[in-house]
Formats: sequence, structure tokens, C-alpha cells
Amino acid sequence: MSYHDALNYLTQKTSVIELYDQFGGRLAVSPEWNGRVLTSTCDGLDGDSFGCVNVQAIDADRYEDFGGEDLWTISPFVHSFGIEDIKEHKTVLQRTLPMNDANGALIEFHLSRSISLLSRQKIGDLFGDAVAGSLAQEDVSVVGFRSENTVRSQEKAHVASRQRGMFNASPHTFVIVSTPPDDLALEPFPVETDYLGGSPHGRIRHLPQALLIRADGHRQCQTTIPFSASPPIFGAVGLRFGTLTLWTFDAPGDSEEDMIRIYNSGHPHTDELEWTEYYEMNCFSAAQKLQPEDSLTYRQYTLHLNADNDTLGHLVQQLFGVPLEKFPRDIR
Repeated sequence: MSYHDALNYLTQKTSVIELYDQFGGRLAVSPEWNGRVLTSTCDGLDGDSFGCVNVQAIDADRYEDFGGEDLWTISPFVHSFGIEDIKEHKTVLQRTLPMNDANGALIEFHLSRSISLLSRQKIGDLFGDAVAGSLAQEDVSVVGFRSENTVRSQEKAHVASRQRGMFNASPHTFVIVSTPPDDLALEPFPVETDYLGGSPHGRIRHLPQALLIRADGHRQCQTTIPFSASPPIFGAVGLRFGTLTLWTFDAPGDSEEDMIRIYNSGHPHTDELEWTEYYEMNCFSAAQKLQPEDSLTYRQYTLHLNADNDTLGHLVQQLFGVPLEKFPRDIR
């Protein structure tokens, strides 16, 4: 699906705020649907749509599965935000959320969600010299954006957060997770794959430098990694399509319960809906104490880059230490 096709469909279903830059980067945000970034592209209206737009779930009104590549939730689920500000490169959304605590006392949470396109200077600062150097090449296109999500309250409270993104899966896409440095003394790498009954054969490749996790949307599996052991940058490469996606997260606090979750969809074995192929990146932040008038802020940075395989191979080697020959032959 092209970005233009996705945008045409989405504007028939919900109000959309569109951000754009002079290089062809565009992204679509829905205030009504939890303020989520629905999808983005780095090649203008005719470019690829990177976010999973789950047409079957939207048409069936299955809200939780609508898709979108950047979604922030606290409990309970927030359905809509009001628009505070819109600029060419940035929009700010706000919402007041009343909740009752365990004792029945009313607490009002004030939520702010700022979504902004990243400048090329900021992209280089976040993702390193190799990425910054690639941006000077004429055949490289890129879109990067940040979501900054803040919660405040006038009362004491505890807040847990989830940052979630759903992306288009393919048989030729792998998520890349660098193994921790030796000084963390994590042996073996603390990856949990048993939540959905274990990882089916061929889902994960363990390399000395990284884990390669297949993101084809064909077999349901989940991998979780403690935030304390996770690398600063996660990636997903689709060599057949010339794409590299990078993520990095900021979460307040340093709880041992903070987790990164990578999920690959699979056939639900039900006739209720057609099957949509996608994979997810999630950052779960455990409950943090919120003092009166204080705030907690959660950030997610997402970058999509289109380039030829030589450039992608160089970036993957520089960022994750994995040469292209280590990837399965069927995706090269």
C-alpha cells in the first residue's frame, strides 16, 4: 500500500493531521484514535506506507487492532486527544483523564502528546555517524519522528505506560537486536520466548553480535528483553525492499520490570477477520511513582530509511556489527 492509498482510506475513517518536510518525509496522525501516528513515508505521497494500517480491523471496529506505528497508552485506554497546536513539522495533543484509585478517590491525569518530525541534524545525533553520513547520498530517502508523551497529576499516583508500534511484515524482514556489551555480564542474553508457547523453528537466529528475529507475520511468536539489557537502538531490515527502520526509546525510572517486546503476528485460526500480517515493537514501562505537580515523560524515536543494498549493508554492519552474509539467503 502506498502512503497516498493509506491516507485516502484513513481520511474516510477519522480526522487526520499530516506533518511533512521538504525532503518527502510525511506522517499522518489521528487525534481521535488515541493520537497515534497512523503511518509515514520518506518518498512523498507515492512512497511506501510504513505503518500497519489494519483495514480489516478498522472496518470491523476492532479498536485495539487498528494499527499505527506509534501509539502511547496508559490504563485505562485513552480513545481521543484534543488538538493543542499544529505546525508543519509538529503537533501537540492534550487530554485530561479522570480515574479512581483503589480507594475510590478521584485523580485527574493531564496527558500531553507531542509528535514532531526530526531534522537531519537530530537524526544524526540520535542514530550516529553512519546514519548521518548516509543522508548525504542522493539515492537515500528518510523520515524520522519523535513522540514525547507526558503525564502529570495534582495527586500522588502510580503510572504504567506502553509505547507500541505496528509495522508491515514481509517474509524478507528481520528485526535486529544487538547483544549486550560484555561488561553487563549477562550470560546468556536474557531473551524470553516462551510466552506464546516458545518460538517456532526458524524464528530467531542467535549470532555473537545480535539476534535476528523474523518479522514475516506468518507464525505468532513473541520475544521480550529487559529494558536494562536492551541496546540503545533496535532495527528492522528488509533487503528486498531497500528499507531499514530504527527505533530508540526513553523511559523514566530504571525498574527491572521495564520490558521491550517484539511480536510477530500469526494466523488467528478464526473466520472472524481476514488475516493481517504485521510485527510490533513495544516498550512497557512498569508503574512509576508520580508526585503531585511532577511529571513522567516517555519518548519514542522512529526512523525509516530507503537505500540500495550496499548502503543498507554498510549501515547494518556499522550499527549492529552484522554483515549481510549472516542473514538468511532468502531475504537478500
